[in-house]
Parts: sequence; C-alpha cells; structure tokens
Amino acid sequence: MTLELFTEILGWTSVAFYISITIFNSMKFTRFAAFGSAANDILWAFLMGWWPKAILNLSVASLNTFRYAKDFTQASNRVIIALGALMAAGISYISYVAVTVFIAEPTLAVALQFVDLGIILLAMYMTTLRNYRILMLLSGFVGMAAYYGNTQMMIIKALVIGIMTFKLLYDKTEHQATQGAVVDSDEQTA
Repeated sequence: MTLELFTEILGWTSVAFYISITIFNSMKFTRFAAFGSAANDILWAFLMGWWPKAILNLSVASLNTFRYAKDFTQASNRVIIALGALMAAGISYISYVAVTVFIAEPTLAVALQFVDLGIILLAMYMTTLRNYRILMLLSGFVGMAAYYGNTQMMIIKALVIGIMTFKLLYDKTEHQATQGAVVDSDEQTA
C-alpha cells in the first residue's frame, strides 16, 4: 500500500468517524468514537502537513483522555494531573514547531487553518449551545477555504455547516448550557 493510498483511506475514515460521532447518544460511546476520530485525524494531519489540524486533534484527544480518566476510571488525582501536564507539554512543543514552520513559509491556506483552529478552540469554551453553534458554523466556512481542494475535509466542513445551520434554525435546546460537552474530531476537529 502506498503512502498516498493510506492517506486517502485516512481521509475517508475521518469522514466516517465524523458522521459516527454525530449519531451516538451515549457520552461513553461518543468519547470512544472521539478517541478513534482524533487518532485517525492526528495521523492524517501529520501525513498531510496540516499542523493546525494536528494541534486541534491532539488537544481534543488530550481533553477526551483527561475527561475519560476523570469520569470513568479510579485513577488518582495525581495521576490525572500528571497526565494532563504531559499532554499539555506535548501540545505546546508541537504548537511551537507548527508556528515556526508557518513563520518560515507563510501561506494563506495555513493561515486560515490557524484561524479555524482558533475558532474551534474558542467554540469549545462557550457556555451556551447557540454561541458554540455560531462559532462552529463560522469554522465550517473558514475551514472550507483553509482546506480547499481536499475532498474529505470539504465534505466534513460541509457537514459542519449543514448540521450547525439546522441546529441553529430548528433545535430548541440552544439556550441550555453545554457543561462538559465533547467536541467531535472535526468540530473537534477540522
């Protein structure tokens, strides 16, 4: 199997994971799907050279791992804090490398990928569904431009746009708080 074919397969499995995350109703199953999605997308992002997407998926995987360890295991607080510190150090190093590479060779596509990363991270901190959905809708449009030409990412971003538009227009739960919400790999992740 060639590297190009492997990368193409990872792209399509990313689309499949994204769809699966949106259909689960159990937090535990959603976290498992998010783990798989993030692992898939981390490898895919590294192979594609998409540092902001790698950072986002590492952040999401770290957050989900931290929350899983805290919510579903009997791990001590020291172990959980050490795990969080280790993950933060790794993400910080990769962020440093990503910014250094971007400064050396800046492009509009990579700049938009960093903007998309910022929007998604900001969305993760929202306390209302409406604000979260508005930011994710914006991420869909920014991501379409950032990843223009990659079929799988454009499908994922189109799904984000469609889902967020539908939920903004028709979901009546948008005023409820989103305490502890899990963000999916592309939302989570794109």
